[in-house]
Amino acid sequence: MRYSLEQYDKHGFLKAPKWLWLGWLFMAKAWVVFVVAGASRESGSKILTIVYPDHSMLYLGLAMGLPSIALMWLISLRSPERKWVNWIVSWGKPVTLLTVASQFSQSLYHVYLEHGAFSWVNGMTLVALLWFGIYVLQSRSVRDSLKTPALA
Repeated sequence: MRYSLEQYDKHGFLKAPKWLWLGWLFMAKAWVVFVVAGASRESGSKILTIVYPDHSMLYLGLAMGLPSIALMWLISLRSPERKWVNWIVSWGKPVTLLTVASQFSQSLYHVYLEHGAFSWVNGMTLVALLWFGIYVLQSRSVRDSLKTPALA
């Protein structure tokens, strides 16, 4: 047995690793900023202006964070009766890798707009996305947690 019994949910599905949840949350950072700005009523527009001076980048970030939000929601809804949810979650690894690649290219575009000038935010974002992409690509626990088990 590769995984302990505590790593399975009540339906027999392997729970997603914590690093996968953190990576999905990182890729949905525009949604986090959007919710925080909405929760702070008076200073919400100031927060959005500071973090996303160009509103089109906020909308693009919201669109690129949507697959991560959907996967976080759907992975918690898995059960043997919901075959369509299990099928969608089984596509989680390629969808996550595609989202990582698109956010990585967006960050490279930010570097291009700054004419290659170093920025800690862009550098840390690129490194985090690269590490998360390698983790999703290589991790056996990610692969096993996203696939649908053969339930009898």
